[in-house]
Amino acid sequence: MTNPRGRFSPGDRVLVRESCHGGNPRTPQYVRGHVGTVTVRHGIVVNPLDHRDPYPPLYTVIFRIEDLGGPPGRDLVTADLHDEWLESI
Repeated sequence: MTNPRGRFSPGDRVLVRESCHGGNPRTPQYVRGHVGTVTVRHGIVVNPLDHRDPYPPLYTVIFRIEDLGGPPGRDLVTADLHDEWLESI
């Protein structure tokens, strides 16, 4: 990773991968395969409690509920997702 802040910036549209070998397993199933918009770039996150290397850059991504299979409307959901799960669109 050449940029420790990450590849994406607020406002970027991203696709969440369906799977990511070796990626953080906490990525919610309901956002996998869907497009969202980066709202916050947190950068690299260190979690000293799990004694791992620093995680890849983290982003908050917002999705419309109806794009995730929910009812039409204005409702939104956010998910914090690591760089390795996201693709540019």
